[in-house]
Amino acid sequence: MKKLFSTILVLGLLLSGNVQAQSLISINKYLKDNINSLEDPITLTYLMNRCSAAYIFASVVTNKTMPDSADKFTEAANKVYLFSIEILIRDLKYEYKVADSKTKKEIDAMFNYYQKDGEDIYARTGKYMENSYIGEDLQQCNVLMLAFNQR
Repeated sequence: MKKLFSTILVLGLLLSGNVQAQSLISINKYLKDNINSLEDPITLTYLMNRCSAAYIFASVVTNKTMPDSADKFTEAANKVYLFSIEILIRDLKYEYKVADSKTKKEIDAMFNYYQKDGEDIYARTGKYMENSYIGEDLQQCNVLMLAFNQR
């Protein structure tokens, strides 16, 4: 009986829309889970690629309604993309072409996750980024950008 009740409860939550699946954990959670690895080049490039993908998503979403903001998001995406490549070349000794290809591939995959989740969030709320992990990621990326610019 308990098992049946638990199954019904889980199905009810799923069908009611109270369970919100997302493709990526938030950057805040990633940082907490990897607090001891923040100097690791793999961790740094993951964060840079996530931020680049988040900025690209924000640029796409704001392109028609706020073109100036979209341009700033594109500029930020490019900066962290180049920083990611720089880390791969400097710290992991990648050749430029390999670093560029790897970075683009990872950013593209992450952008697709943001796009999917953004569409789901928009369908539920009418907004792409507010009150979601995507908006939180963008805020965290801004903080990370400031920290990396001061290095």
